[in-house]
Amino acid sequence: MDQTFSRRSFLGMAAGAGLGATGLLTAGCSGGGGGGNSVSIANTAATASITLNHLMDALGYLKSSGVDVKMTNVSSGTQVVAALASGSADITVLSGFIGMFPAMEKGLPLKAVGGTQLIATEAFYTGNPQVKSMRDLAGKTLGTGAVGAQLYDGFLAVLDKYRISPKDVTFRNVGTSADTFKAVLARQIDVGYGQVADQVLAKPKGVRMLATVNDELPLYINQGAVATTKAIKSKRDALVKVLAAYVKLFQYLTTPESKTKYVAAYIAAGGTQEEGEVQWEFINKSKSYSPTLDLPEEKVTYLQKLNVQAGSQKKVVPFADCTDLSLRKDVLALVK
Repeated sequence: MDQTFSRRSFLGMAAGAGLGATGLLTAGCSGGGGGGNSVSIANTAATASITLNHLMDALGYLKSSGVDVKMTNVSSGTQVVAALASGSADITVLSGFIGMFPAMEKGLPLKAVGGTQLIATEAFYTGNPQVKSMRDLAGKTLGTGAVGAQLYDGFLAVLDKYRISPKDVTFRNVGTSADTFKAVLARQIDVGYGQVADQVLAKPKGVRMLATVNDELPLYINQGAVATTKAIKSKRDALVKVLAAYVKLFQYLTTPESKTKYVAAYIAAGGTQEEGEVQWEFINKSKSYSPTLDLPEEKVTYLQKLNVQAGSQKKVVPFADCTDLSLRKDVLALVK
């Protein structure tokens, strides 16, 4: 892909996210154009991601990697794609995975290098007593993001599962997962998303968790690591060390000893202790974050088929063309 396409794609995505090309990265991130031992990471700013930032700092895994890491967290997956497209970021580790494949299909030089949050920490919530399960969505108002966004595609997949026509529901573009949860609490929509930990806030307000995302969609991968092909070529060793730090973090989260520090990190990210405890319990038991960066081909194909169904992709990109799992092999060898 030539630079004209890269620049045009970036500007278009940045404009769609309400950003100028020079204002995308914040929080002291100077971009991904540094030397071979410098890696710029762009992740979303969800509470779960910010929590892992704090936990990573507390454990020192990235610091001890010897890599000059520059981190930024942005409000949407669209902005993450824009950062990768512009060269401002080398890799994303904690952002919506499904939105990366339309960019790859359009020619953006990106490769999925591993799965990170294989089990989504998100769930479906309702405050409507008529909604007993996800089978009851017909005639209801569903809180999503924009057409083709991760939240929109998730609902499409559930509707398809229960043979409910999209024409029989009302999609309301509310924004992020956190925004849809607030809309459920306010009874502005019938069903929306939230974190598993949001059960703590939901119950006193008569709102119920219907199911987790992976209860309904077991093949769904929520987050993955995606790097630019340029970074893979020029910063391979540094990327391996960064991913190894995340693998150590994910391994730590499978241990009972991780609870105290995780809850402290969750509080630092703006949550409460009770919410942090609920979230940790789910993450620990389900092994939400893969300590092996597992990336099953059938799940990658499934995500792309959801995109095709939603209209954000025209065709499925072959697994070999959208992935580079050689880094994963090096990472697992490093952390042995």
